[in-house]
Amino acid sequence: MLVSGAYGGFSSSGASELVSDVEPVSEVAAEEDSDVTAELELPFDTTSEVELPVEAASEIVAEVESTVDGTSEVADELESTVDGASELADDVESTVDGTSEVADELESTVDGASELADDVESTVDGASEVADDVESTVDATSELADELESTVDGASEVADDVESTVDGASELADDVESTVEVVGASESVLEALTSTHLPFE
Repeated sequence: MLVSGAYGGFSSSGASELVSDVEPVSEVAAEEDSDVTAELELPFDTTSEVELPVEAASEIVAEVESTVDGTSEVADELESTVDGASELADDVESTVDGTSEVADELESTVDGASELADDVESTVDGASEVADDVESTVDATSELADELESTVDGASEVADDVESTVDGASELADDVESTVEVVGASESVLEALTSTHLPFE
């Protein structure tokens, strides 16, 4: 490096001396620069070391993406399950409504059966009263039959008495007839006697 003329109060010869003094400094700077460069050289391959975390990060991203896809599939399955559960709830609600209607119909049937039972009970009570009336009638009829039997027995006794009386009357008639015959015979005898003793009158 050459500097001509005076510069900054220095002569050319002084500048040459300054240049000669600066050149060793430049060499020192160059040597120091080479040392710094040597010191900055790392003992490992930075490119490969950087690629490894990038690949690992890429794998993590892929795993996260797979996890997200799996989560999405799980969400779809969960949504399908929820839909199925909703349909099942609707079916259960329909079943409950149907069961409620059946319960109402059964309650109506039970009420009707209760009313029928009341009617049957009333009918049975009425039939019991009729049976009591029939029993009373049968008892009265039995008493009447007993009285009628007694009356028949009395009538039979009366008939026997009448028969005895008739028999007695018949015997009496026979006696009367015999008496009449005797009287008739007596009259005949008397007439005969009378006609025979007329002169003695």
